[in-house]
Amino acid sequence: MHIFKLLLALVATVSLSACGNASETVVLNTEKPGKPAIWKVTGTSKEQPGTAYLFGTIHTLPKGISWRTELLDQVVSESDELVIEVLGLEDRSNSAKIFSKLATSPDLPAVEARIAPALHDDLDRVLDKSNIPEIALNRMESWAAALSLASAQSSHLGLRSEEGVERKLVQQFTDAGKAIAGLETIEGQLGYFDKLPETDQREMLTTVIEDAGTSKNAFEKLFNAWYSGDIAELEKLTEGGILEKPEIREKILVARNRDWDNQLHARLQKPGTSLVAVGAAHLVGPDSVQLMLEKRGYKVEKIQ
Repeated sequence: MHIFKLLLALVATVSLSACGNASETVVLNTEKPGKPAIWKVTGTSKEQPGTAYLFGTIHTLPKGISWRTELLDQVVSESDELVIEVLGLEDRSNSAKIFSKLATSPDLPAVEARIAPALHDDLDRVLDKSNIPEIALNRMESWAAALSLASAQSSHLGLRSEEGVERKLVQQFTDAGKAIAGLETIEGQLGYFDKLPETDQREMLTTVIEDAGTSKNAFEKLFNAWYSGDIAELEKLTEGGILEKPEIREKILVARNRDWDNQLHARLQKPGTSLVAVGAAHLVGPDSVQLMLEKRGYKVEKIQ
């Protein structure tokens, strides 16, 4: 599993430390109208009067992507509030402060010492394409170095968080004077990675470096599966790799989905309609949020 794909579909804060200018152009299959998947969740009793629409996203996109549909516009119009993974990411200064506070520690070994010697040349090539000084990377904990390098790869491909689904929806709901809520804080989302054992953090770092040369192809595959609403392909693209380790899967995917399931359950016990826009990886596979809600007795329909 290509970790670059996983991070773009799983972690909103992957773009926190984005830097550099685009030097590669991704080739995307947008000849057919996009139809990213949407699910409708409704209660089956008077104690569950709410409605939620679940919309899987990619957190960073290139310019000029038309992912809206008539059905999505209808959902946006019907919804009283927007629920996203994390609020406040548009405040880059504050986000960077939070990232720096969690990401840096004194007396860390150099990044080169945390990866196999055979990867040193690959690391140099990745650094050459980013605007991240090696001395800055050396001060970062391994999980943060991994996210920073993945973010640099995203930027190198011309992907921007301001072009991402959440940012556009936030602006639309703000303009309409509608409520916007977050399921996690920046600190909370980064904390899932910060609490991973060092061996797992180094595995993330190693995989990001190993996969750097194929990030363009990886994004194209992820985008085309998401854009066409191909859930089976999305599941295949976001499984395996580091998520094959049960303890990592539990910490960075399942535990978060379980928390979101609890939050959405509470929302659905009140009248109102929410549009829930979260990374696509959270809405595929056996641990998906909608399956958790279905197990509680909610009716879940894939409507797009």
